[in-house]
Amino acid sequence: MKRDALFNMIEQQIRPWDVLEERVLSILREIPRAGFLPASHRAFAYMDTELPLVIDGENTGTHLLPPRVIARLVQTLNVHPHESVAQVGLGDGYLTALLASFARIVTVYETNERILKFAQNNLNQHNVRNVNYELGDGLKRSTDKFDVLILAGSVDELTDAVKQKINIGGRILAIIGKLDAPTMHATLVERTSENTWQSTVMFETVAPALSSETHEHFKF
Repeated sequence: MKRDALFNMIEQQIRPWDVLEERVLSILREIPRAGFLPASHRAFAYMDTELPLVIDGENTGTHLLPPRVIARLVQTLNVHPHESVAQVGLGDGYLTALLASFARIVTVYETNERILKFAQNNLNQHNVRNVNYELGDGLKRSTDKFDVLILAGSVDELTDAVKQKINIGGRILAIIGKLDAPTMHATLVERTSENTWQSTVMFETVAPALSSETHEHFKF
């Protein structure tokens, strides 16, 4: 039954949303989303809907992106084995697991300790080891730069300070838009030189905001 649900998710939700790269589809089959959700929500794992992040029966206030949006983000980033990735906002760890399957290393930044521990436990259970965990605004303080940076929730804008966090030739993917807007734009920002960036709207969607706490931490 679960395998049927996973198959239907890929064939009826994800492929029709222009996620066609076989390496992305393959990793979606290999890392089932249900394993990252609490038992109370696993029946909804493959439905085309946002889900609340519930830990020990308590709603954390964080919402998880639908599978088709996660898959499209992963395909858009096109991560390679030599690349370092930074992810802001951790959720249940599912997106991190997908990215880590392609990247050399993924560093995740999460301001909520409970969420971080929940996701870390999920990732450990799935033997995902190439992940560094940072609690708080470590990205803001750090001088490190990355090849890829993804914001795992929507923001009003992408600041210049955030853009400085990627290497030349690197890229940022963020869903940008006001919460009351009818649609938002998943935008890929590529750093073309020391002082220039190129932005491309990849697709339209609607996504929950990074938590108010996380959003505040990463305004820079």
